[in-house]
This record gives sequence, C-alpha cells and structure tokens, in this order.
Amino acid sequence: MPSPRRTLHAAVAGAVLLAAAAANALAHGLYIPAACFGLGVLILTEAALREHRRLRRRRLEAEWVRRRALGEHPAPLNPCCLLAQASHGEAHSATCTGEHSLARFLDHIEQQHREDV
Repeated sequence: MPSPRRTLHAAVAGAVLLAAAAANALAHGLYIPAACFGLGVLILTEAALREHRRLRRRRLEAEWVRRRALGEHPAPLNPCCLLAQASHGEAHSATCTGEHSLARFLDHIEQQHREDV
C-alpha cells in the first residue's frame, strides 16, 4: 500500500502534466482532448487534496497520542475519529480521540474489575 505522501506527490505531478497537455491541446485547437485532460486534472486535484487531508489528520493524531503519552489531557480532535464522521457518530474507531475510544472503554472496564476484586 503506497504511503499517502507518495500518492499526494504522484497526484500533483499527474495534475500538472495533464494541465500542460490540456493547454497544448487547446493551443492546437483540439477541444475534446483538452476537455478530457481538464477532467483528469480535476480528478487528480481532488485525489491530492484528499491525501493532503489524510496526512494532516495522521499528524494531528500522532501529536495527540504523543501528548497523551506525556501525561497531558488534550481535547479530542474534531471529529474525534474518521469512522465517527463517516457513521454520523454511530461508530468509533480504535484510534478515536474522544470519550468513545476503544482503549478508554477497555481501561474503564479494567478499572471496574480491579475495584470489584
């Protein structure tokens, strides 16, 4: 599985090349290929933006985990996890930064078990 950074760079490079091809096609009066190249530019630009958002989220999650490991109590990210955003808050991923985190749930269960023993 390619890394998001590699995918981001490939999408940007492809969008630039297709934009140059579209400009060249327009200069030679080839309007249909220019429109197809333009569509390709839009698709690759959207892919690059998606990968940029994914990289940004990974960095934010890594910083949040680092701060938790240092003993700080950072506020949950918004959205708390990408699964919660996709499921409209009905499900949460194992890396959730909110109160519905699987790790927090398991810690709570362990704490209750220790208190009962």
